[in-house]
Amino acid sequence: MEVGNGTMVQEFILLGFRVGQHGRLLLLVFFVAVYALTLAENFIIIIIVVLDSHLARLPMYILLSNFSWLEMCYVSATVPRMLFDLSFPYGVISFHACFLQFYIFFSLGNTECFFLSAMALDRYLAICHPLRYPTMMSQEACYKLVAACWILGFLWYSAPVVFISRLCFCGPNTIDHFVCDPGPIFALACPPLGYVPLLFNIFVSSVVLATFLFIVVSYAFVSVALVKRSSRSGCMKGFSTVSSHLAVVTLFYGSVVAMYVGPNGEDHAETTKVVTLFYSAVTPLLNPLIYCLRNDQVKEALAKCFQRKRRKTMVQEFILLGFSVEQQGRMLLYALFTAIYTLTLAENFIIIMIVIQDSRLARLPMYILLANFSCLEMCYVTATVPRMLFDLSFTHGIISFDACFIQFYVFFSLGCTECFFLSAMALDRYLAICHPLQYPKIMSQDSCYALVAVCWSFGILLYVVPVILISRLSFCGPNIIDHFLCDPGPILALACPPIGYVGFLFHVIVSSVLLATFLFIVVSYGFVGVTLVKASSQSGRGKGFSTVSSHLAVVTLFYGSVTAMYAVPNGESHATVTKVVTLFYSSVTPLLNPLIYCLRNDQVKEALGRLRRRKVSLLRRSMKI
Repeated sequence: MEVGNGTMVQEFILLGFRVGQHGRLLLLVFFVAVYALTLAENFIIIIIVVLDSHLARLPMYILLSNFSWLEMCYVSATVPRMLFDLSFPYGVISFHACFLQFYIFFSLGNTECFFLSAMALDRYLAICHPLRYPTMMSQEACYKLVAACWILGFLWYSAPVVFISRLCFCGPNTIDHFVCDPGPIFALACPPLGYVPLLFNIFVSSVVLATFLFIVVSYAFVSVALVKRSSRSGCMKGFSTVSSHLAVVTLFYGSVVAMYVGPNGEDHAETTKVVTLFYSAVTPLLNPLIYCLRNDQVKEALAKCFQRKRRKTMVQEFILLGFSVEQQGRMLLYALFTAIYTLTLAENFIIIMIVIQDSRLARLPMYILLANFSCLEMCYVTATVPRMLFDLSFTHGIISFDACFIQFYVFFSLGCTECFFLSAMALDRYLAICHPLQYPKIMSQDSCYALVAVCWSFGILLYVVPVILISRLSFCGPNIIDHFLCDPGPILALACPPIGYVGFLFHVIVSSVLLATFLFIVVSYGFVGVTLVKASSQSGRGKGFSTVSSHLAVVTLFYGSVTAMYAVPNGESHATVTKVVTLFYSSVTPLLNPLIYCLRNDQVKEALGRLRRRKVSLLRRSMKI
């Protein structure tokens, strides 16, 4: 099928960075950290502006919060795809996906130029026309300016990108970049290109030059106005106000200019990648730091946010009611969960030792993931059971405010990490069964370790901001949590109104993680099921289903219990049912999972047999000596 005007190319190959496996792993870990920090920093700025009623009315901070949202979108247009290509080094991207990324990336860059100009205009009016500033840059005018920046930014490149996509691409299809950039795309288009490259360059140059000149002229007037001021302190305050914006402008336009100034040659492609990486990934990380480190109002608002919430919160500790049973029942529960906890740690530790000690299993991605999953299960059960055993021994159930939120964060972060690991294990089985020939290259040891690092990193980082926001709510009493752990439901029920959007934000994050990972697992095993049904060999089909059945059982236990908790209707027994279900997926499933994985897994049983024989042999030798 042809795409566009005589185009036979249906996909492109992004070459990305020409480094070895270890270099790819280091880049993956580094940019996962950069991406997570960028999202967190910019999200914090947005939250500060939204929560502070004073800053939320100032045009400068309305623009800044929109700029932070823009930076989050801008870095998300390139980095997730780059991380995917670093993990799976094939870089295949469909024709339409490539042009969609091209359009979004350039539209967001264009919008950034307009926002930098709008922020320059705001400073020009504030410093050069202070008396007329409140009327000229009112809230309504500021919101109109924001809307104009977003609309113009996304409309500007619509026609050029459509024209480029209609060019003829008849091969080759290799793009020497980590993003769908117009330079390499034009190089792949078959002549004649006509007026399209000239049109595109005019669109790019006109925006960059016009906004840059506007910013330069604005700050020239600002500088002249500040120099003429009689007050030295006023002059210094004015320069301090605009210096952060000038630093951001220098970073952005400097890197864009550096990309076009660099001479063509053998190293031009690599230089372009580095510069593009800088202004698309590194500058969104640096910009929040630049705006906040020298901005007293932002720092004061952040401090105020923490102090105000602390001041309103009269609760210094919570009381966990735990299980409403008599003393004898508490003793039985204590004995039962002590045994469960000990067995869970022992089982998962044995799996880790088997994988580490067996040289065959230690090289297989399936067992690298399984060993990490067992480590996760040990941490997950430790986040709740020791505290529960303590409360069963001493009936007061008192837990400090900070300890409660630490348990809340650790428990949900580990649960989130479990969702990611179950998805990673589903991906591993999908690749092994549906793409067996490519599997060793796609899921190499380095790729597997990178996938493990991504699961741990995203799982631990995802709930940082929501938990902090919930901890900043006002708790003025009562302080009794009808649960055996610090669960968000009872905690939010104790918060004094208004709680604003915090509860909604938390539920959105929880639901999105559960639904996204569950759908990914279902789709993966849907493809696996279709592939196995089509398999000609009956034995191969049986072996394939046996391989994935244990993972499906674990997925069913985890997601089934979580779904059951949300499906329970509110009523008198809701708290009791919630406790039982939470207890099941936080304590019982980590006990059952090692048994499920090992009972039907011949490789694990064989490795355990080899390990036992090796230990017996060593023991006999030592006895002879």
